[in-house]
Amino acid sequence: MSRIDLVRLRKRAGMSQRALADLLQVRPSFLSAIENGRSRMPEEKLDRLHEIFELDSFDDYIIPDIAGETGSAVPPHTHPLDQGDSLTQLLTHFHDLAHRSGHASAPESEYAERIEFLVRRNDRLSDRIDDLRDEVDALRRENLQLKELLLRSGKEIP
Repeated sequence: MSRIDLVRLRKRAGMSQRALADLLQVRPSFLSAIENGRSRMPEEKLDRLHEIFELDSFDDYIIPDIAGETGSAVPPHTHPLDQGDSLTQLLTHFHDLAHRSGHASAPESEYAERIEFLVRRNDRLSDRIDDLRDEVDALRRENLQLKELLLRSGKEIP
């Protein structure tokens, strides 16, 4: 089965990923995996896609694979074994898009904005982790101080 450019179809129809997932009765995360080539569209959902987008054929929306042939090397409902963390997956996806011939990809600025967003998000999450670690350390110090006070007063520590 050929891989269909669902992102382009969705955007042409002005539809969000969540809206399409709802219409197809699949989880948004699964639709995301399909759009990113990590999973294939189940055969039983293709008729529904034709209805949703009012198309007789998806020929204009076929994504060629890296070798330039149409088709998908990803078996249905599976993921490649060499998946790493999210950033590695994102960079691999960008690399694959850059090397596909004849595939209209998003402008570089869109990728740069996405990477910038992810870097800022990572920085915020790192700061939040640091704050939580500081809070845990403070609570541990307070706990030790309370235990010391209990020991000095001759009380039993639970």
